[in-house]
Amino acid sequence: MSADEATSHPVDMVLSLHREGTVRLLRTMRSHHVMPPFCHPWGSERAYLALLRGACPLTLLDVPDGAATFELEGRVRLLRDFTTVVVLTPRHIDAVSLLRAGAVNVLPRDTPPMELASRLIAERRWLVLSATRGGLRAPPRSEQMLSPRQMSQQVLFGLLSSATRSWCCHDLCLLLGNGPTPLSRRALQGRMVRLGERLAEHGMSVLSSHQWGRTTYMGIHEIPVRQREGR
Repeated sequence: MSADEATSHPVDMVLSLHREGTVRLLRTMRSHHVMPPFCHPWGSERAYLALLRGACPLTLLDVPDGAATFELEGRVRLLRDFTTVVVLTPRHIDAVSLLRAGAVNVLPRDTPPMELASRLIAERRWLVLSATRGGLRAPPRSEQMLSPRQMSQQVLFGLLSSATRSWCCHDLCLLLGNGPTPLSRRALQGRMVRLGERLAEHGMSVLSSHQWGRTTYMGIHEIPVRQREGR
């Protein structure tokens, strides 16, 4: 089942920082029909592509007991650019910091199922009544001019094609890694090189700057004709 097939539920997507715990949650909540019957792990390229297309207006970030909680606020800040985020956490997690990071609500994981379902339905109702979120979406050229072969390249292209923000290498490594482990800088650089090779075939390149040990990626731009001819 694809992420797009979950749109009949108040929650469009469930992202998990610990799959086993989230699977148990989904079983418990199945009869309430407020969540899709499956979850995506943090870093899922398939999930990110759905978010980039704007297919998931409401996302639940589940943080079960035993999940890696480092940079949890940073993860919420990254997700809020794509979607409206509700976070489900153990009670010892600081909810205030997550709300400040951009979550619209932070709910305890031990909330009774009926109450949790009602709260999620209310969040969806609020979302429908509120202004439509723009989100990060790749511009039409991502579909018309370039179609990276690998899903990881499609995600990178979609992220960099957004004109709404630049991307620090630290943020990209956190977003593209798995739950407990961010993507390494070396792996990110390798992906950027491969994407750059693909872009060059279409007269485009990744615009970036390097300062104080960090690389910032500012988007994708067209290479001037003179530069192309000089190669």
